[in-house]
Amino acid sequence: MNDRPSPALPRRPLVVFNPSKAADPASRKREILAAIERAGLPEPRWLETTTEDPGTTMTAAGVADGADAVLACGGDGTVRACLSALAGTGVPLAILAAGTGNLLAGNLDIPDDLDQALSLVRDGALRCIDTGSCGDERFAVMGGLGFDAAMIEGADEGLKTRIGWAAYILSGFRNLRRPPALYRLTFDDGTVVERRAQGVLIGNVGRLEAGLPVLPDARPDDGLIDVAVLAPTSLRDWAALGARIVARRRPQRRVLETFRTSRLRIEATPAQPIEFDGDVCGTEHDVTVRVDPGALHVYAPPVKDGAPATLASTPAAEAVR
Repeated sequence: MNDRPSPALPRRPLVVFNPSKAADPASRKREILAAIERAGLPEPRWLETTTEDPGTTMTAAGVADGADAVLACGGDGTVRACLSALAGTGVPLAILAAGTGNLLAGNLDIPDDLDQALSLVRDGALRCIDTGSCGDERFAVMGGLGFDAAMIEGADEGLKTRIGWAAYILSGFRNLRRPPALYRLTFDDGTVVERRAQGVLIGNVGRLEAGLPVLPDARPDDGLIDVAVLAPTSLRDWAALGARIVARRRPQRRVLETFRTSRLRIEATPAQPIEFDGDVCGTEHDVTVRVDPGALHVYAPPVKDGAPATLASTPAAEAVR
């Protein structure tokens, strides 16, 4: 199954806290520690992220020192930093969402409320989910080459603080007319697809902010990544794409073509910006992304439909019709 009963309460929990995501970090720390006490958890070791270490190094050091659960308090960037150290270790991750998007928490139905989120550590299910990897980068939500990364890179930090994820929409409008690139996609069975497009999305989960399903077939525990080639050619195409996603209808294939695979090589001409879970990671022209099935244990509610995980070898590239 893709979830199993939670083990005994952790005895040496570690909190990785991003103070930049709190209006009053000291007050937020008191709130979190009080909620941890109410949940009946032991007093945790407390570490705060910095510009130099957004969480990966301190998480790895904490696990080496005996931490048996990591509580990430921040946005998707903090969560990604923590899971980069936790994937493959068996040490579980709890998400105390506090960022702009909180997409992994939203896709796993993890509550925003502190007490409810911590109750999952006390008596919830421990889900095993996939992670994606690209060189040294790991992600659990989505990656993007091209438009998606340019939109994230162009979002104003001050606006993100004031209006949240709507800042990305404003940046998206500014990037609607960016020139397309040529993308050559090579899937796990050797199939090659070439498209001139605005960008390529790589999803481990499928919902954006407000639950909008850009990749409705994506599951975080199926051993596959869902791939979307974003190819609108006019403002009318962009408007139709947005309307269909908001209405939870599948976009036309010529505008958003989707595939599934366990391994994907993307060659972009010219080189394009790339992002993973909201972190822009430079500009690339040739990247390979693969799935690491069941690599991360997360405290999360049980799967609503009770469907089992598929953690064995996965099928070859499969176009989603």
